[in-house]
Amino acid sequence: KHGLANGEFIFYIQPQVFEKTGQIMGGEALVRWQHDGHLISPGRFIPVLEKTGYICAVDCFVWQSVAQWLRDLLDRGITPVPVSVNVSRVDIFDYDLVDHMKGLIREFDLSPDEFLLEITESAYTQDSAQIINTVNALREAGFHIEIDDFGSGYSSLNMISTLPMDALKLDMEFMHNAFKERKNTKMLDAVIDIAYSLEVPTIAEGVETAEQMFALKEMGCDIVQGFYFSRPLPPEAFERF
Repeated sequence: KHGLANGEFIFYIQPQVFEKTGQIMGGEALVRWQHDGHLISPGRFIPVLEKTGYICAVDCFVWQSVAQWLRDLLDRGITPVPVSVNVSRVDIFDYDLVDHMKGLIREFDLSPDEFLLEITESAYTQDSAQIINTVNALREAGFHIEIDDFGSGYSSLNMISTLPMDALKLDMEFMHNAFKERKNTKMLDAVIDIAYSLEVPTIAEGVETAEQMFALKEMGCDIVQGFYFSRPLPPEAFERF
């Protein structure tokens, strides 16, 4: 509560790059907590926020901040790339998410395709019918939905063909494991191939080396995100990037 009240939460953006051209295709907004002059790792505070329910308040703050920043870019005559924000399972049940997101777009006079929504694949394993209904309603309202963390332990290949989505984000650990063993590399290749056949673009998170980048390009992965291109950046640095 004090962190939100004191403006300690901020967002960074990690660029997403189209592999074929090197063009910046978008970015992912990632929350950071500045406390007593230090950045606290999300790995430390996000699980606590999820357990206590405060994740909703912080997510809502990030959504509002990103929308306001996009509006500021437009007012300065800068055409922004689409930026994705994270939506937790808790958000879907605690908010009337569709009306909330529609209201945000109206408030800042944005297009829904400038403000992308990431929903983790694990959210679909609990009360999936309600979540799928909400996702369908968001897509009908013009929002693009990315399935986040695919391959993190809950997924099946059947999920790709049944879930409503506009992009598939490959989990960082799934990615890293794929380059350790040949059988895992084949699995990654198969997932990208299935997504391609369904005309669903793939985004690979956690790309750190040229070897990974070129292998993903050979597999037909569309967009990459990771330290190989850039760490998450404050909004001003992202604009320069």
